[in-house]
Amino acid sequence: MESHATQSMIKVIFTTDVHGFYFPYDFRHACWCKGSLQRVHGYVAQQCKENPAGTILIDGGDMLQGEPTSYYFNYVARQGHHRVADLCNYIGYDVAVVGNHDIETGHEVFDSYVDSCNFPVLGANVISTETGEPYFRPYTILRRAGVKVAVIGFITAAIPQWIPHQIWSDMRFEGVTESAKRWVEKVKATEHPDYIIGLFHSGMSEGIETELYKENEVRDVAEQVSGLDVILYGHDHSSNQEKITNPEGKEVWCLNPGCHAMSVAEVDVTFSKDADGNVCSKQTEAKITYIGSLKNTSSMEFTRIFSKDFLAVKKYAEEKIGVFTNRIDIQDAYFGSSAYIDLIHELQLFISGADISFSAPLFFNASIEAGEVSISNLFDISRFEDHLFTLELTGCEIKNYLEMSYGGWVNQMTTAEDMMLQMAPMKNKPELMGFANFIFNFDSAAGIRYEVDVRKPTGERINILSMDDGTPFDMNRRYVVAMTAYRANGGGELLTKGAGLTKDEIELRIKAMSKMDIRHYMLQYIKAKGVIDPQPRNHWQFVPKELTGPAIERERKLLFERKVRS
Repeated sequence: MESHATQSMIKVIFTTDVHGFYFPYDFRHACWCKGSLQRVHGYVAQQCKENPAGTILIDGGDMLQGEPTSYYFNYVARQGHHRVADLCNYIGYDVAVVGNHDIETGHEVFDSYVDSCNFPVLGANVISTETGEPYFRPYTILRRAGVKVAVIGFITAAIPQWIPHQIWSDMRFEGVTESAKRWVEKVKATEHPDYIIGLFHSGMSEGIETELYKENEVRDVAEQVSGLDVILYGHDHSSNQEKITNPEGKEVWCLNPGCHAMSVAEVDVTFSKDADGNVCSKQTEAKITYIGSLKNTSSMEFTRIFSKDFLAVKKYAEEKIGVFTNRIDIQDAYFGSSAYIDLIHELQLFISGADISFSAPLFFNASIEAGEVSISNLFDISRFEDHLFTLELTGCEIKNYLEMSYGGWVNQMTTAEDMMLQMAPMKNKPELMGFANFIFNFDSAAGIRYEVDVRKPTGERINILSMDDGTPFDMNRRYVVAMTAYRANGGGELLTKGAGLTKDEIELRIKAMSKMDIRHYMLQYIKAKGVIDPQPRNHWQFVPKELTGPAIERERKLLFERKVRS
């Protein structure tokens, strides 16, 4: 009797960088929104009805940070069992990888989350310094429709350069590409899977690269590592689907659906099996599907099941904590001293008792209106759960730090018609203008008075006039400087390339680290004062005005009127 090949199919659904968008509600701005885990549940439930035996749901990390929701579940209503894990368990996730912002929450939070998940949270290149073995599970095996699927997870190796050592002190991080080569071979040799999924919390290729680490390695993995059938990745928040040729000449799909559960990546795999049930061929089709507005009975059921959690977060976010007499707007921060950034400086100097504060904008565009201020508003000022550090820097190091900051911020000008800000078409909306470099590296300083002369080249622009109180600024004296944990750990390289310190020297310069995150102290500060009159300190400016004045007026319109360029 002639035997015939049979076929089976699996569907992989992938989310990444949810960043606290669990409900379709923007708790920061008190309005309904698109995306969220609620939509994911609605879509996954719909797909499972069509393919109940062959669906796999995967997450790419950074689940635990970003909105009042995640902060509430991580720190305010924290219990032994992590509530975000309950949301993910209910939806039916099969596997996830840990993200850098998940680790940033600290052991008590992310360990609780991992322990509470009914699915493995992976991280093959995160090594326990105590055992020498992976701290998280390196991979997992899933069986669907008679097919054996391996999922191997990796996280960006940049964490030691971004997050204080105290938070990950019992871990070390291997380079993603080298670790992937090793683990793919090991899984192939020991598990003999029919299909291998590479799961990465690391972006495609752009990002920060230094001698110590490379932030985004997915393109390197795709081009250098054989054996992966598909690559699912996140971290860079850039929706992307492309095929990359691996060392064996095979085209491998690389998929990133973007952030906040607005879309999912879908991988449909058809397996042909011989008469003995062995896979003899496989065909992969992939796409990114928008689910941001999806509404069905399953999504509404999610809302009903977790309605108490939704209402608890809403009550927390809406709590009134004080009054602002003036609106603050981050747009102002790109053109000089601003009430928005100077409020952060004021807080950092107050908390730390430092001589000088460094701070940068963390949103492209954000504002808080005059009037009553709620806890939710704090998330438009302080984006991350960053702790506050104080370090000792010499006057010369402070100047060099600022030279690098403004070197990526403004151009050298010769006429008023020259562009002052370094701008470029926005990556995901090329019809609009944005900044050429990362705004989170646009650090200004408070505690000193200074000018930024745009006629001068980088390295000669910063003219420090005095300390805030008018006393002389000494290039040779050591000052106590307040900054975020990210910056104090070398993030953005302003302390290393800019100030010229090695990582070891930075460690020796650290004086203190705040016990709680900056947002916690901001809450206490506003509550204690009751009424805040946020005003620019007017302690620094771009000069000369005959060049910068026309440029500021022109470029503010170009950036923020958001008109399509001709």
